[in-house]
Parts: sequence; structure tokens; C-alpha cells
Amino acid sequence: MSEKLPVSVHILTWNSGKTLRRAIESVRTCAEILVIDGGSSDDTLRIAQKYGAKIIPQRDREQGTPLQNFAGARNRGLQHATQPWILSLDSDEYASPELLNDLQHTVTHGRPCACFVPRKYVLPDGQIVTHATTYPNERIYFFHKDAIAVEGWEKRVHERPKLKAGMPIKHFQGASLAPLGTIKEYWEKNLRYIAIERDKTSYNGWKHWLQHLRHALRSRALACVRLLWIWGFPHRNCVCLPLRHELLRFWYAWRLIIATCPFHRKLRKPPLPASRP
Repeated sequence: MSEKLPVSVHILTWNSGKTLRRAIESVRTCAEILVIDGGSSDDTLRIAQKYGAKIIPQRDREQGTPLQNFAGARNRGLQHATQPWILSLDSDEYASPELLNDLQHTVTHGRPCACFVPRKYVLPDGQIVTHATTYPNERIYFFHKDAIAVEGWEKRVHERPKLKAGMPIKHFQGASLAPLGTIKEYWEKNLRYIAIERDKTSYNGWKHWLQHLRHALRSRALACVRLLWIWGFPHRNCVCLPLRHELLRFWYAWRLIIATCPFHRKLRKPPLPASRP
């Protein structure tokens, strides 16, 4: 590919030196790479500079600590993007060749739109997981800048772009690939997400929370059926997500329900300071 794609790749980083090189290498056919960094102290910034990426701070204060507002950091990337198309990529992911083909076809033949990008796990031995209860695990991670509303990205965690009404939405076949970490790393990441959602999610009383509970029960019931189908019946050339990781996904869903319960949140409120005499 002689000419680079008119795509701005946005990568959130914080001490991501172990995986950033692979992520950038996978999208070198894109015209711009923005590394949106949270105050890394390892070789993350050196790697970004080596590949000519533009480095942007995630926030004005509290750099060097875990990110609490992913949408806010990604909106900073939008402010600095010089290309019309945006691809969001996590620092522990890399783009598959099939995804790059989808990007090229869309920017060459398509009008402004937003696209769901599936995310697939990769086992330590290099096999790509073909069956998991979360699949197709799609996120709107590729879009034209004209496709999003002024507000840009929304939600502090599990962020998503807010699209303009009537904007066409496509589904890519090519995926971003995420090497599967240890169960300990997976556990710690889920705990961080729960803490953010517990502190930042606002449900308007019991009625709103109960609606969320019904949705969660329905989705978990479907996930149970999918899990039984994946593990209970043989599939040709099937590579399953390890069962421990699947069960941790179930634990995350139930723990999030408890953490955002209005009664539970009320118990967690700090006591009022004592009044002065």
C-alpha cells in the first residue's frame, strides 16, 4: 500500500511499553498515530517517539495514576486528530490484516459512517479464540469525524462515541486482536472497572436500577445458554475462551449489579463531618 490511509489511530497508554510496539506496528499504514498517555514511567513514550507518534496527555492533573474517565481521554484525541477517520485501539491490542482491509475499503468507497469493530482474544500459544460468550464483542471503534455528535465519546468506562441521528452503522468482519493475559491481570482489570462504575454510575433510584437488573438477568441467562452450547457440544476447529475467564465475566456482571445498587451505594456513603460546636 503506497499511500497511507487517512486514518487517525488513537491509543490510550499508561506504562504500556510491553505491548505498544506491536499495536503501532499493526497500524503503520495509517497516516496518523496519537498516543494518549496517562503519565507513563516506562519506555512507552520512547517507543511512541521512535515510531513518530504524536503524544498527548490524557488529562491536566493526576497523570501517573489509573485512568478514571476513558471517554474524556478519547475526546482529547478527537481534539488533536488531523485525519477524517478515527480508529480507536487499546494499547494491549493490535489490528488484524482483515481489519486493515476493512478500513481501506471503507475510506476508499464509503461515505461518513460508524463501524462496529469485533474484538477477539488471542491465547498465549498464538491461537485466536473463535468461541466466547461475549462474541462478537463489538465496539464502535472506527468512524468518520462527521459521524459523531458534538459531545464526542461518552461513559467513563466501556466508553462509546455518541453518534449523530441517522448516521449509517456498519459491522466489520476484521477484528482487533487482544492477547489474553493471566487470570490475575483479568481479575484486577475487572476490579478497577467495577470501582469506576460504582463511584460514577448514577441510577435514578430503584426503578432505574431494577430496569438495569432485568437487563442484566436477561443477558446473563443468554450467556449461560451460549456457554453450555460452546462447552457442551463439539464444534469444528473451535478454540474456546478458557473457562476461568468465562466465569470471571459472570462474576463481574453480578458484582457490578451489587455495587451499583442504591441500597449498597447508600451504605458506602462517607459519614457527614461533625458540626462545629
